[in-house]
Amino acid sequence: MKKRPLKALAALLAILMISLSLFGCSSKGKTLMELDGTKISVNTYQLFLSRMKGTLCSASYYGNNAKYPSFWDTVMDADGTTYNKHFTDEVLNSTKNYLAALYLFDKEGLKLPDSYIEEIDAELEELIENDADGSKNSFNAILSEFGVNYKMLREAYIMEAKIAYLNDHLFGADGSKISPKLIEDYYQANYARFKQVFIYTYALVWDTDENGDDVYYSTTDSKKISYDKTAKTTNKNGEYVKDKNGDDVYFTEEGRIAYDKKNGQRNPVLDSETGYQMTRKYTEAELIAASDYAQQVLEKAEAGNYTLFDSLVDNYSEDEGMSKYANGYYVTADTDYDSPEVIEALFDMKDGEVRRVNSEYGIHIVMRYELEEEGYSKTANSDFFVNAESGQIVFMSELKNYLLSEKLKSYVDMIEIDEELLGTVDMKSSGVNFYY
Repeated sequence: MKKRPLKALAALLAILMISLSLFGCSSKGKTLMELDGTKISVNTYQLFLSRMKGTLCSASYYGNNAKYPSFWDTVMDADGTTYNKHFTDEVLNSTKNYLAALYLFDKEGLKLPDSYIEEIDAELEELIENDADGSKNSFNAILSEFGVNYKMLREAYIMEAKIAYLNDHLFGADGSKISPKLIEDYYQANYARFKQVFIYTYALVWDTDENGDDVYYSTTDSKKISYDKTAKTTNKNGEYVKDKNGDDVYFTEEGRIAYDKKNGQRNPVLDSETGYQMTRKYTEAELIAASDYAQQVLEKAEAGNYTLFDSLVDNYSEDEGMSKYANGYYVTADTDYDSPEVIEALFDMKDGEVRRVNSEYGIHIVMRYELEEEGYSKTANSDFFVNAESGQIVFMSELKNYLLSEKLKSYVDMIEIDEELLGTVDMKSSGVNFYY
C-alpha cells in the first residue's frame, strides 16, 4: 500500500477540521436571547466572550495567566465568585444591552446606510486576505475557535454598526443632542481636579559640567550655554574665560559656573537601550531629607485654602507639569496616571482636603480642588478633555453609552433567555480573541 505523503495528510486533516468547525457553528446557531422577535444567537454571545477573554489575556490585564483554565476557577470575591462567573456575567449583561439596542433600532424605524455595509465588507475582505491568504475556508477555520464563521462575524459587525448608528441618532455624533446640564452632571460626577507639591525620591540624570553641576542651555539653541549674566565675568583666578562656542563664561562667588536656571533648560542624559532619561536612586540621607522637606510643606498647607496651596506649588513643587497646567490636573478614577496611588487617594478625598501620598516616583502633597464649572470647555484644560483627532470632548462617547444603557433598561427587563443554552458557554471555555 502506498503511503500518503505527510504534507498531503496534514492538508486533509486541515480540511476535516474546517468542516467540523463549520458543522459545530451551524449546530450551535440557536437563539440565546430574544426580545419581541429581535434575536441574538449563542454564537454571537460566544464571540463577545472570546473578545473579553482576549482583552483579559493582554499585558494590560492578567496576561498569559488568563489563558489557563485554572485561572478562571480562582475565587476573586469573598462571596465565592470566580473570575469565570464574574466576567461571564459582565459579557452577558453587555449582550442584553446589545439586544435591547437592536430592538430600539428597529422600533425607531432606522436603516443602516449602504456605506456602512460596504465598509464592513471591505474590512472583512481585508481580514481574509491578510489573515487567511484570501481563503474564506481558512478564515472560517480561524473564526471557529470563537464560535462563529464569516457570515456570523459579518452579522455581528453589522449589529455593532447599527448600535453605533442608533447612539448617534439619539444623542448626536458629537453629543449635540445632549443637554448642557446632563454633560455638566456627568463631568461633576466622574472627574476630580488636583494640584500637588511633588518631591522626587530619586534623581534624574542631566548633562553636568566638570564640577558635577547641571548644565543649563539656551531654550532657542540647545548647544549654547545659558549663563547668569548678573554674575562675575572672571573665575576665582581673576581670568576671563570663553566656552567652546566663544561665549563669555560667568562665575559664582565660589568660582563655579553661574547658570541661568530660570530661563535656561537642562538636557537629559538618555539610556542608550531604552531611550528614557537615566535616573539614580537617592541615598538614605537624601531620602530622609526629602521626607522631612515634604513634611514641612504638608504642615504649611491648610485644608480648603487654595490660594495658599497654589503658592506652595509655585515655590516647592518639582512637578514641572504644574507650571503648564495652572488649573491643575483633571482625572477620573480610571485615568492611567503614572502614580495610581494618587488617583486612589484623590477619590477618597473631599474638596479642599490635603493628603501626603507616597509612590515609587516620590512624595506627593496633594490637594483636591473644586471642579471648575464647565471645566471641560476651557482652553487651558483642553489636554484633559479634547480628543486631538476628533476635536470632541473625550468623555462624550462614555456619556452617550451611559445614556443609552439607561434608556435600554426597560427593554432589557423584557428579554427572554434560553437558560439551558446559556449554560453551555462561558468565559473559561471560550477562545482567546485578540482581533475579531
